[in-house]
Amino acid sequence: MILTMIVDLDHLLANPIYQADRCSINFHPLHSYYAIIIYVIMLFFRRPFNIIGIGLLLHMLTDFSDCLMQN
Repeated sequence: MILTMIVDLDHLLANPIYQADRCSINFHPLHSYYAIIIYVIMLFFRRPFNIIGIGLLLHMLTDFSDCLMQN
């Protein structure tokens, strides 16, 4: 599940790469609502896809909680 942190590589596509007050949910391509729907669908597949889906959804949950704490 630690490998699901590789989803943060899409932050390199943003300009600027880091901005302290930016919410990554629905800003970066792999953090979009469409990508989150795909991660939910992955839960219904066999291993290892369901485990990867769980890891990605937990990653999105932590990013979302970070967004809530910023506001």
